[in-house]
Amino acid sequence: MYYTSQDRNELEAYNTLVVEGEGYDGVNTKRWADIIEHPNGLDFAILKHPNYDATLTIKESLGAEWYPNPEL
Repeated sequence: MYYTSQDRNELEAYNTLVVEGEGYDGVNTKRWADIIEHPNGLDFAILKHPNYDATLTIKESLGAEWYPNPEL
């Protein structure tokens, strides 16, 4: 599952919540997950951690539109 938002900062805050909650050391593990930018440049997503909830839009999966095929 993924959380999505049009505000990248909301997803960065979620990442910080998980990092602090899990006690990541900042050396070996610095982030819970990378933020994925939709090709439209307006939407963003981050993988949902099973132990942390947020008041963000949740999606079961990201569709193919999030990962367009590169031009050959």
